[in-house]
Amino acid sequence: MIQRVPLLRLLSGSLMLLMGSGGIPAVRAETATSAEQQALLERLRQRQAQEHERWRRFGDVEVDWTSWKPFDSHPYIWVTPWRRAVTRPTAIGGLSWPSTPESNPKSNVPDRALAVNCRDLTLNRKRAGSNWGDWRVPGAGTPAEQLLLDACSSLSS
Repeated sequence: MIQRVPLLRLLSGSLMLLMGSGGIPAVRAETATSAEQQALLERLRQRQAQEHERWRRFGDVEVDWTSWKPFDSHPYIWVTPWRRAVTRPTAIGGLSWPSTPESNPKSNVPDRALAVNCRDLTLNRKRAGSNWGDWRVPGAGTPAEQLLLDACSSLSS
């Protein structure tokens, strides 16, 4: 007869954190001191702040805020990558991995790009594997309106 032991009790005495492969040794969770954990937590918070600053969310879309570039010879049109902001309940703690826009090395425009025209106050987007859509004026009070206002006010200055 097989005796079943609760998983938590089984792991509590011998929990190991595997730090990846490639010669990095395994480290026991119990050996991490409070100071080490605090230092790691501080580094994690810095990385989270960097990611939050880079990928700004507007509705169900995240925009790479640090990658705005002028589009060709139009000084009033700016382009940047975008990705879907997806939260899956089955993911780890609500964390999901939305696909990062791929870029074509032959083009200066990412595979999924968002463009703002600050002169005409319009938006356009390019989806993966397709061409640009129509230039549109965002609706009042929408995330697209906020994106256009934020982008044009920060890119114009």
